Amino acid sequence: MTNHRRRDEEDFEFLLATAGAARSQKLTHFLHLDQPVGIWNYIRIANEIASNVPPGRLLDWGCGFGQMTYLLRRRGFEVTPFDVGPENRRLPDTPLTRDLHVVHTTHPTTLPFAAESFDAVLSCGVLEHVDEFSEVGNEIISLGEIRRVLRSDGHFPIYQLPQRYTWQEAITRTLRIGYSHPRRYTASEIRSMLERTGYRIEQIRRNNLLPKNLTGLPEQFRAFYSRFSRAIIPLDTALSSVPVLNQVAGVLEIMARRAA
Repeated sequence: MTNHRRRDEEDFEFLLATAGAARSQKLTHFLHLDQPVGIWNYIRIANEIASNVPPGRLLDWGCGFGQMTYLLRRRGFEVTPFDVGPENRRLPDTPLTRDLHVVHTTHPTTLPFAAESFDAVLSCGVLEHVDEFSEVGNEIISLGEIRRVLRSDGHFPIYQLPQRYTWQEAITRTLRIGYSHPRRYTASEIRSMLERTGYRIEQIRRNNLLPKNLTGLPEQFRAFYSRFSRAIIPLDTALSSVPVLNQVAGVLEIMARRAA
């Protein structure tokens, strides 16, 4: 087993143990880690970032409970976890959050960091929620703030950005089961937003044609689906690259950089 494969296996076991600890405490905050295929997807994202972004100072913008901070630190990045909330906010006590030390702010858009503080900023399932904190238009303000704290030519990977015409959320909204994002994007829309706020787009692609979050589905189906977790990740990437079919995939994945 290669060192990278061994590390990935260790990361999977650690995050799965975190989800188990959360369940034992009856915590509902960790549902995104409660499905093996979702954990392998986070590991895929971390590996892709490590392959495309040189190790350096990285801001985990909207870090949540720190799964990406943990994974990227394991891949050589100097990560600052950041989230919106009171400074004295206490996170649940789990193996993942115990040494997280999140930088918090109560302002919905302003980042408490000096200009050009970071070599990269990660948005993983965050940008679509910015307008929920305050008035519509915060997306543009937040993108400007991220550009401010990025060094010139710094990387801005965006993952888990809901695509407008995803089949999964269409079913969720129709049947009124589970969670549906109120804000979803087309590729042309996010490209326009990023270019007007000073970014250069290197790649926009689609992913999650096959679901990664099975919250609310019967336990028997979840258990069956979990047997194929490792295989689902490359299969989904292949299917999500098929033209026309990928127009109903779940998310957009973008690699952008701060333009000069």
